[in-house]
Amino acid sequence: MAEREPLISIICAIRNEDRFIRETLDTVVSQSYLNWELVIMDGGSTDKTLSILQEYEGIYKNIIVYSESDSGQWHALDKALALSKGEYVTMLCGQDGYLDKEWLKRCVEVFNNDKDISLVWGVPINMSEDGKLLGPHYAYARFLKDDKYGSQTKPISTIMAKIDWSRDSAMKRFWQLLRKLTWSRMRIVFLSFIKEDIPQKEDWLEYWIRTNRVFPEGNMVVDKKVFLKHTKRFPEEKMANAALLDFCFNFNVNGLLSYGLSLAASFGRSHVEGQDLREHDTELTRNYYEKVSEFRKKIIGKPFAFFDSMGRVVSERVIKI
Repeated sequence: MAEREPLISIICAIRNEDRFIRETLDTVVSQSYLNWELVIMDGGSTDKTLSILQEYEGIYKNIIVYSESDSGQWHALDKALALSKGEYVTMLCGQDGYLDKEWLKRCVEVFNNDKDISLVWGVPINMSEDGKLLGPHYAYARFLKDDKYGSQTKPISTIMAKIDWSRDSAMKRFWQLLRKLTWSRMRIVFLSFIKEDIPQKEDWLEYWIRTNRVFPEGNMVVDKKVFLKHTKRFPEEKMANAALLDFCFNFNVNGLLSYGLSLAASFGRSHVEGQDLREHDTELTRNYYEKVSEFRKKIIGKPFAFFDSMGRVVSERVIKI
């Protein structure tokens, strides 16, 4: 039987990214898997971003560009999502891109081989503003077994590389990172030196309730029905990172199954001039951790059912940690 080639919708919210957008688009059009669409929602760029987008749109018929005002990143992503037509959906930032030219193909192969899977994800790699690969995100570094990046998987070096000491803002960035180094995060950094297999399918739930780990949003391809059902809609939630936390929580507590690939899927740029949202981010994360903790108390030692994307029960197990 011939392999299915489902449409994958890549949704992208962007504004004033003319410095990076060509590289991002080039990583998309270089994918070996061809049945994709890139739906871009431009928030009214005032630099050369829109003209670059329109240039690519004129060449590649599966790139669709809209430009209009919005109320923030999640509003733009939500509008792009509503316009998408794919069976599967994935998010892409206008500053980031794919490292693996086979990434979309590999995800489709997983979905084709196991109908119980609703989400496929890979390991994110940090990149500096000037295009230097810094290494895997510390929270997922222990899962990376991609020989191509074997010399660039040092978590502490990756974190420290986010500080560009040639910039006037270096000290501010240093203190921002220092304040983020809670004991739990430091523990994750040190544990990342120990490589391990990604917990798959039912095993992921037990790993998740121990670690609170979210799926890396730029490295996950999801069944669109599942994503729509388990993600808050705008304007109820205006922050994309908050919507991601809610999606991960809803995905796991509803017994859906994921599959992780231990390879470098894509890169995300680290910005030394980034806005300090520590207080808001801390509140969102704390609320998420509290929800996971409450769920953990309810589920330990009890049978739990797992489902496919159509809502059919595929397995059941007693949850232990």
